[in-house]
Amino acid sequence: MRAVCWARIASSVPMGQQVHESALRGALQRELGPDWLIADVALLPLRASRGSGRRLPLRLVWASPYSIAARTGSLVYRGADLVHRLELRCPPSRGREIVTVHDLAPLRFADEGCLPRWAAESARKAAAVICGSEFAAEEVRHLLGVRRAHVVPSGVDPRWAEAEPLSAEELARAGLHEPLVVHAGGATLRKNLDALAGAWPEVAAEYPDALLALCGPPHRRRHELFGSLPNVRFLGYADRSFVIRLMRTATVVVVPSTYEGFGLPPLEAMAAGALVVAAARGALLEVCGDVAILVEPTAHGVAGGILEALTGGPDVERRRAEGRQRASSYTWERAAHATAALYEEAVA
Repeated sequence: MRAVCWARIASSVPMGQQVHESALRGALQRELGPDWLIADVALLPLRASRGSGRRLPLRLVWASPYSIAARTGSLVYRGADLVHRLELRCPPSRGREIVTVHDLAPLRFADEGCLPRWAAESARKAAAVICGSEFAAEEVRHLLGVRRAHVVPSGVDPRWAEAEPLSAEELARAGLHEPLVVHAGGATLRKNLDALAGAWPEVAAEYPDALLALCGPPHRRRHELFGSLPNVRFLGYADRSFVIRLMRTATVVVVPSTYEGFGLPPLEAMAAGALVVAAARGALLEVCGDVAILVEPTAHGVAGGILEALTGGPDVERRRAEGRQRASSYTWERAAHATAALYEEAVA
């Protein structure tokens, strides 16, 4: 039996990356079968106030030379035939390992934290680096000096395609109504909420009954940008089952991000049958293809995309149908098959 250690940083608020990890692990265990054992190792800072996992002085490890960080990782992952680090902040191992790099936002944006001192060196020494898109892979090649990066796109839960829209009563209880514009995600600079906030008055002037619903963990920037705007609802961190149905109900889901290593929200929105307006930047171009309304990531560009979606018509319905079809090709089984092949190659 082969033992692979899945190393990840524990999170108290599951976002896109945690959804990816959970779904991929289940599909991967089915793909690998009983000859492989996946052991989950969640890492936490020593002073974390909550969460479960192995506590380490992570900030000290991140600032250490590669040799010390690798020694720490080897102790944590001992007994594994292969280590799969789900992100670059997990300590490296001196044994065989694979690294997933979702994006390199910390190297592009000041509010995205920072990478460990040894991040680039550890990526170059790994048996394989996995990225969710060609855009992310090119970032890894260019910024980390990795010669070979493998593109393994994420999947989407088939339940999204079966989602039922929210009823009129459910919408009323949540303070929502149609026409409904939805944004689901974070509020850091790369999410480009400034453009959405700048676009909304233009949209509201044309469609005064339209409502903007914002989903995501509470963040001061979100409230500063949208707090004084008309017809905006802050839904906070919402249960995923609710978000699925919210997207199914939405007239349009807007993704104005200027930088995404993949883009799970637009893929999930398309799977649910929503029309997507997305910035023509980063991996969103790969994920959305020509079925989303792609716009420049400016206030005027985002407003134009939303207004086109709210206007409706045959083209809008065509995009919805083609979006469902496109999303159906992104499966966790396909992602697991590609990942398993890299595991087999790494331990051969």
